[in-house]
Parts: sequence; C-alpha cells; structure tokens
Amino acid sequence: MPEYKDEKRGTWYVQFYYTNWKGEYKKKKKRGFKRKKDADDFEREFLLKESGSPNMTFETLVKLYYEDSTNRVRKSTKNTKKSMINTHVLPEFKLKVISEITNADIRRCQNLMLKKKNPRTGKPYKPTYLRSINSQLSAILNYAVEYYNLPNNPCSRIRSIGEKRADEMNFWTLDQFNEVIAHEDSPAYRIAFLTLFWTGIRSGELLALTPKKVFDDIESLDICETYKREDGEDVFDETKNENPRIVSMPNFLYKEFKQYMNSLYGLEANDRIFYFTRTALNKELDRLIEKANIERIRVHDLRHSHVALLIELGYRTHAIAQRIGDTAEEVDRTYAHLYPNKGQDIARELNRHKDGIVQTIIIDKDSEIYNDKEVAESLEAENIFHGLRAI
Repeated sequence: MPEYKDEKRGTWYVQFYYTNWKGEYKKKKKRGFKRKKDADDFEREFLLKESGSPNMTFETLVKLYYEDSTNRVRKSTKNTKKSMINTHVLPEFKLKVISEITNADIRRCQNLMLKKKNPRTGKPYKPTYLRSINSQLSAILNYAVEYYNLPNNPCSRIRSIGEKRADEMNFWTLDQFNEVIAHEDSPAYRIAFLTLFWTGIRSGELLALTPKKVFDDIESLDICETYKREDGEDVFDETKNENPRIVSMPNFLYKEFKQYMNSLYGLEANDRIFYFTRTALNKELDRLIEKANIERIRVHDLRHSHVALLIELGYRTHAIAQRIGDTAEEVDRTYAHLYPNKGQDIARELNRHKDGIVQTIIIDKDSEIYNDKEVAESLEAENIFHGLRAI
C-alpha cells in the first residue's frame, strides 16, 4: 500500500493513481493522517467510491449521498435530513459494509428506534417522525442500488415503522385563538400571530414579508419567498413546492398590519417587516399559551387552525387549496377528518345531476350567476374574507 511517513510532521500520507468515472487516469495525494491505518482506510474507501463498489462502508455511502443532494434539495431540507441521519441512522450502520446489511439489521434498527425516547420530552418519538427516519434509511440504500451496484435494498423487504400522517391534528378554534392573543403586549408579535391565523401562510413565508410584498390596492400579501436563519445568516428561498400566490387579508387585519408597518421607523421596501426568527415565534407562543392556560399548539398549527376555520365556514377544498398554496388532493388528505358532512355534500351534489341539469351557482356580488362550478370556486378562493362566497 502506498502509505508514507512524513518525518517532519510526524504524520502519514497517501499517494496513488486511479481511474475516475470519466476513464481519466488521475493521481491522488492526501496528507495529515495520524496513523498508518487511517491513511490505508482512506485509500481503500476512496477507491471503492470511485469504482462504484457496494463494498464501501455505510459512512462513505452517506457522504456520497450528501454530496449528490447538495444541489438537488433546498438547504433547509438538506439540513433536516442530515440531522436525522446523523442522529439516528449513521450510528447504527456507520462501519457496516453496505453489501452486508441484512434484513435482520434493518429490523434491529427499527426496534431500537421504537424504544428510543425524545430527549426533550422523555416520550417515544412520534409515529410520523419514526416513518421519516425509516424513509431516510431506505432512500440512502436506494441510492446505493441506483448508483453503486448494491444488488437490492434490504428495507424493501421489511415493513416500515411509524405512520405517514399523524392521527390527530392540533388546532385552535377562533375563541381559543382570541383568548390567547389577548395576552400579547408586543405589537410585532401580535400582528405576526394575527397574520398567521387569519391568512394561513407558513411562518417562513411570514418572516420573508417586506413592504413591497404588501399590495394596498387589493389588501393582499405576495407570498413568493420563505425565510430562515441558518448558520448565523439570513436565507431566503422559494416557497414550499415552489408555489407562490397572492393571499387576500380581511380588512381589519390589513388595517392593523399597515398601522404596524407605519410605526416602524426607516422601514425600506426590501426590509423584513418581522425581525424575529421561527424559534422566537415558538417561544413567544409558548409564553402566551402558559398565560392563557390553553392547550399547546405549535406556530405551524395556526395554519391548521386557519384551514379548520375555513372548513367550518363552508369553503370548498379547491378554494382552500388555492389560498394556502397546496393542492386540492393534499387538502383532502390532510384535513379530511374536519369534513364531517362530506358524505351528505356528495349526496347533495349527485342530486343536482339527477335530471342531467346542473343548477346554477350564485355568487352574492351584484347577483352574478355562474354555471361553471370551477369558475365559482376560483372566484371564491380569490375573495375569501372579502365578503364574497359561493352558495
């Protein structure tokens, strides 16, 4: 093996030739290893990686997986994946050769995950989180199957743990929200929570708002970016699912929002309106919850609370989906349990078609009548909380 001792530094280094994936003959040299074994391990893993061999360790595979995903997913998504993998998956398979990972190894890892407790709460991890861990492990091994000649993914033969979706969804009624917000003394946090509850936008979308994204003529918000603080830097990114949209505000909220903006000295068109972070929002909401003695929810659950309110008010799935930036199918899947009368609604809809004649749908603005249901629903979505509603 071409390992050499650097007498001056007291360390080891490797120097060797290899053929890369383009068929080019290359020279590789790396210094700074404390032990000869470390230098030898580096060379072996490097050559296995370059040759696409399934005899590499799981740790090496994970590094390749990270490198491959760098430009394919958003930074925030990559960091979430990395944290989950490094905490729960990598420790279990770190030095294991990927071609030697068996069904029994996967099952053993799953059982360990089921026993683990969340260090913050002291309780078992939620089923949705367990499902995410299992999915990450499977994704890494699928990557090896696709690009590094692993014969098969052992995860595919083992039933996954956890659940895709939570059995319960936490949200507040309007009365509960009003009871909590009554304890807020800070104008900034008050407007932030009001905006989250009454528009249903995500917290990152709220924190990315600037004055130029507030449309005065239609009293609406331009939701085209999301904000997150990462590694001490402000990071702006595209909205989730790359789905920008215009969200109308109820008039009372628009007036309070503008009043707060006007109170901010020297606020420029591209300045962030809300200066805090998601962490600060969550801490402030927890403080209010404790004071109001109300059931705890997360900041993101204010979005669920908004949707629950729209459902209670009778708005259709299509209109809600347009407003919150999701697909109608996603809204149906996520909030189906909040539609207790869905069966009756279907029966009524079928009844309208009994004689092959579709009844008209009336929009109560200037007595306009629309025969096209999709047109009516689209108008409804654009005018939620502006006094227009399909009936």
